[in-house]
Amino acid sequence: MNTAAQTESGLGAYTPILRRRAAYIAIIAPVFILLAVYLAFALTPLYQATATILLEPSSVDPKVVTTTVMSYSNQQIELVQGRVMTIEPLKDLVKEYDPYPGTALSPHEKAQKVLEETSVERVDPVTLKPLQESNAFSLHYRNSDNDRAAEVTKRLAALFLTYNQKSRQQAAAGAAQFLAKQAEDVSRQMRAIDEEIKGFKNQHGDALPEYVARNEASIDRQQHDLENIQQEILRAEEKESLLAVQLSQTSANMITNSGDMTDLPTVRAKLAEAQQRYTPDHPEVKRLKQALQQLSDGQAAVSRNGIAANANNPLYLTTANQLQSARKELTTLRAEAARKTALIDSYEQMLRRTPGVEREYSEIQRRRNSLQTTYQGIQDKLQNANIAQNFETEQGGERFTLIRAPYPPRLPVYPNRVGLILLGVVLGGLFSGIAVAIAEASDSNIRSARDLPIFGDAQVLAAIPHISNTRDRRRRRLVFVSWAAAYAAALFIVGTVVVSALR
Repeated sequence: MNTAAQTESGLGAYTPILRRRAAYIAIIAPVFILLAVYLAFALTPLYQATATILLEPSSVDPKVVTTTVMSYSNQQIELVQGRVMTIEPLKDLVKEYDPYPGTALSPHEKAQKVLEETSVERVDPVTLKPLQESNAFSLHYRNSDNDRAAEVTKRLAALFLTYNQKSRQQAAAGAAQFLAKQAEDVSRQMRAIDEEIKGFKNQHGDALPEYVARNEASIDRQQHDLENIQQEILRAEEKESLLAVQLSQTSANMITNSGDMTDLPTVRAKLAEAQQRYTPDHPEVKRLKQALQQLSDGQAAVSRNGIAANANNPLYLTTANQLQSARKELTTLRAEAARKTALIDSYEQMLRRTPGVEREYSEIQRRRNSLQTTYQGIQDKLQNANIAQNFETEQGGERFTLIRAPYPPRLPVYPNRVGLILLGVVLGGLFSGIAVAIAEASDSNIRSARDLPIFGDAQVLAAIPHISNTRDRRRRRLVFVSWAAAYAAALFIVGTVVVSALR
């Protein structure tokens, strides 16, 4: 026999078995299939709505506008997810839109259930296929109502978008407020140092290092003035000496009627001569005595400055006046010289104090300059922070963008109806085959010549075929009708469930 005949003979050998065991196949396989179909449409379906969000980089060159919000694209999605996917924001969501109406769950429990039914998956922004290292992600939410699944997903995506925008705006505003506070603190310190410098200047005055050149010039000028005054003092002293000598040689009073002016020795000499020549009662003698008395009285009335108090000699008076003027001028010059000397000493003391004052003043100025530099740097950063704040308010920085909006899904993600039905078909065929194999293995009946054991060269002469009578045919029809009714009822039930689920 050829190979085709052997194959046909082998396949043909299974036909009687399938006929004999048709009941197993007719019972087991449909049960699994119908059960799988029933479960596929009887289980409560869950519809999954998906929104895809892209973490879009800034469209402005960072060299043009520098943002104050730190951004880590690899972590930004997880950070926002960790802030949004919490109970409190979700409680607000379920209060605005109830994803589970008709249930006795509290807002907290509903928020917890939304959190359990939501998942985030990194995807490729173009193909939307899962991709671990990606700046796009899909937000999945499952609900038994496809419309509510889409609406809740839409609101969840809005939470992601608004939270990212608000958080960046708050971060930018916080940076600007922090820098403004720092600038105010530094400005307050600068004002305090300015007051310290003002008090330091009031305390040390012209001893400050900035007045060194002026003090040195003042010393030179005062020394030059002092030298001129000293020369004037020498001239005034010479003038005073000459006038004092001239005054000492001039009589303070007139002693003759003719207006001649004499001094005390001359009057005494003339009186002695007159006494020798005339008697004591002679008018000349009396006149000379009177003149002598006047001169004596005049000498006794000399003031402390060496000038007679009751002088009536015009020449004496003129000389006395010149002497007084010379003395006043000399006093004034000496006072001016003393003042100039005191000024020179004060300027020299200032110059001697200047190194110490300069060290203290330099330390204060260094602190002032350091604060000024810090303040200027903070002001520059504050200006950039204000620009960055406006930049973030206008959403010019890194932002979340919805690239695929959620829509009501047509097919549920649970249960997997096609997969469950295919699983029923596979299990039905598998268990049917197992049942047929077990039944054949345990059956020792002989139904054909092939089942007879052949001894030696003996051959089967003939075989009597199975002859069905009326009773057998009636019994087979009854069994067939029973199975058909059972299958019709099962199909009706399953069909009703399928139609109800599809509606």
